[in-house]
Amino acid sequence: MFRIRLPVPECFDLKKTVWSLILAVAVYTAIVLYSDASRVVEAISRISLYWIPLFLSLSLVNYILRFLKWQYFLKRVDVFIPWKESMTVFVAGFSMTVSPGKLGELLKCYLLKDRRDIPISRTSPVVVAERVTDLISMIFIAIIGLILVEHRGAMIAVGAGIVFVLATMIFLLWKSAFSFLTNLLCRIKPVNKHRDSFEKFHTNCSALLDLKSLMISVPLGILSWGAEAMVLCLVAMSLGIEPGLSVGLALLAHSAGTIAGAVSMIPGGLGLTEITIGAILISAMPEVDAAVTTLIMRFATLWFAVLLGVIVFTIQKRAKSATHL
Repeated sequence: MFRIRLPVPECFDLKKTVWSLILAVAVYTAIVLYSDASRVVEAISRISLYWIPLFLSLSLVNYILRFLKWQYFLKRVDVFIPWKESMTVFVAGFSMTVSPGKLGELLKCYLLKDRRDIPISRTSPVVVAERVTDLISMIFIAIIGLILVEHRGAMIAVGAGIVFVLATMIFLLWKSAFSFLTNLLCRIKPVNKHRDSFEKFHTNCSALLDLKSLMISVPLGILSWGAEAMVLCLVAMSLGIEPGLSVGLALLAHSAGTIAGAVSMIPGGLGLTEITIGAILISAMPEVDAAVTTLIMRFATLWFAVLLGVIVFTIQKRAKSATHL
């Protein structure tokens, strides 16, 4: 029986997620071996299975709050679609989470173009605004963590995040800077035909990153990513670590690690995020427990999201193919 596959651009090929998974296996294997594999296995064996739904529930809280922000941003650029359809598009984007700066989540824009013929120039600023406001939220969370728990090492990641956000905001909101780069790019003939799309992109970015938008999107981000940070506390509890992990240290470790990974533009922040989180946790627990806590947290957050994304995206591809039978 002849089937037509959804013509997904090569940059959104799930094979790239597989390669990221291979990289993750290499990174996590190195962490386990460095921390003493036998002790890591012993620590993991102390965790009862009933903890897993609790870990994942906090990740789900994060996804739900981020979906609300996604819906708000779509409304700001005059995109109105049924919330169930919007949810499937949003979750499908998780399949590209392990891409540099999560920009692979532009897959969501392609899906909206394919389904509703919504111009990518209108929706791509939404993905960019998501990433920028996520990073701003993380910086605020990290500052809260630094107030509650003093940790000089984390200040480096926070400082790098602040510089990165300021540079990005200047580029996206300062018309002269954006126009300068656009004019340079448009000297290339194939690019010049997209000049109008660049201008629309800038206009939508300005709307999504204005004060009104930031007052809504950043607090949502603080709540969503703050909830996910609490996974670290639950993992520490499941390992029987006494006296447990403080909320301040969990917020700081999670946010600083995420900021470091985002600024580095490494796919999914693999390696640098884990190292940063682990290095901060060592101040409150043995090295092995810090490594195990970090790894379990990453599986319950990053890789849980990727798994959900791959499942939803695969279902959508098959449904699309079925309509062409």
